[in-house]
Amino acid sequence: MADSMVFSELARSKPCWTNSVRALIFLVVLAIAVSACATSESTEGEVVGLVIEVTGDLTAIESFVVLDSSGDSYKFFPGDGMTVMGSPPMHLRDHLVSGEPVKVMYHEGSDSALIADDVVHGNA
Repeated sequence: MADSMVFSELARSKPCWTNSVRALIFLVVLAIAVSACATSESTEGEVVGLVIEVTGDLTAIESFVVLDSSGDSYKFFPGDGMTVMGSPPMHLRDHLVSGEPVKVMYHEGSDSALIADDVVHGNA
């Protein structure tokens, strides 16, 4: 009789590995959730410098490069609705010619590209 009780207790108890599997599944789901949040966040910043290159045609700008006072260059892609001192993005060409500094407010896109949100005068 005692042997049958021990057997029935073993039959009802869960295998010890099921708790480990549950913990592993929880950790994997948690890691996926944390990495998804980390990649969806965008980095914001600003750069002040001189426009040294503008790529595009007369109606649209594809990208532009700003050189800061440290000698670092930053390639930006215009974001949706980006304005340059309240003007269309083509105004960047004026700053390329005049040498007036600009301040670019930007965020980092999902592919690590720098997306320009707004451009104002660099001495503002």
